[in-house]
Amino acid sequence: MTPAADRTPASPECTLAAHPGYQDLHTDCRQTCDLPLPFALGILLQPRCGCPCHPYGSGSGSRGTPTPPAR
Repeated sequence: MTPAADRTPASPECTLAAHPGYQDLHTDCRQTCDLPLPFALGILLQPRCGCPCHPYGSGSGSRGTPTPPAR
């Protein structure tokens, strides 16, 4: 199990999609990659979504293009 400090937070869309009736919002998540702060090394303006619904969010370390879950 990974410590809470090592986990990337979920996007607002995936956070809301965890609630009943909003599961379709996982497909609206656009935080599929880290967005670095321009001209700053190692500082992120927006981290990628850490939700396990994305293929890269499962902890496998792969950073491929995610496919949205089936509706």
